[in-house]
Amino acid sequence: MKEMGLERGDCVVVHSSFKSLELKDNIPQDVIHTFLEYLGPEGTVVMPTFTYSYVGIWNVEPFNAATTPGKGTGILSETLRNHPEARRSEHPTYSVAAVGRYAGKITEGRQRASALGSGSSYDEMYKLGAKVLLMGVGSDRNSMLHYTEVKAGLPYNDIPFREFWGRTALVEENGRAVEVQLVKEFPGCSLNFGAADDFLGAKNILQRGKICAADSMLISVNEMVTAVIEKLREQPDWLLCDKFVCEPCNLRMKRLREKGLI
Repeated sequence: MKEMGLERGDCVVVHSSFKSLELKDNIPQDVIHTFLEYLGPEGTVVMPTFTYSYVGIWNVEPFNAATTPGKGTGILSETLRNHPEARRSEHPTYSVAAVGRYAGKITEGRQRASALGSGSSYDEMYKLGAKVLLMGVGSDRNSMLHYTEVKAGLPYNDIPFREFWGRTALVEENGRAVEVQLVKEFPGCSLNFGAADDFLGAKNILQRGKICAADSMLISVNEMVTAVIEKLREQPDWLLCDKFVCEPCNLRMKRLREKGLI
């Protein structure tokens, strides 16, 4: 981690594949402990604990920040969420868990904020000059790129990932399910986010290395956001995929064409 540029006291948001580390005798708690020891008391580690508690998803459970597990975010994220010192944001679809100096600052007051855009935990990490660590995964898992789409002012962020998911979420309040309105800044498809890897590498914003057996990448959030915004203003459809069946990317392409941007 040191060779890649992660320093003691850093704030880092980690996207990870525990399996890719190939640690036969270790458990996820060991990995979290290593991060916290390495970063020290002035550092902060953040991981996504997304639940996608949209009202339109069949049989969705109401979001409870204390008990609802993340969906598809990996065993390390769940391990961090269950850490005794962890704080978790209360955004009903895209929460994060954090431990360390800025854990409270990153997680508090996010219930009615944008998912990954303005006023979100990701916005706070940008202000803190955080880093992104992709450990055994690529930029298609880099949720900070969704934040960059919002920061770039692209005209398509009001289009949800799936229209049938709806624009509201279910939240558990006082033992009952309550439907809450979501801010109209929705993360879309990330299939083409891998295009950012070589782009950021060429600008020396992305540093590659290995953590155990995992091919990993470390990225400065502020530098990444600045560079990607410039690229998106030149090519607004750069992060969109070309899959025929991809609902959000097709709708976003249509919006860009309607506005004469592509």
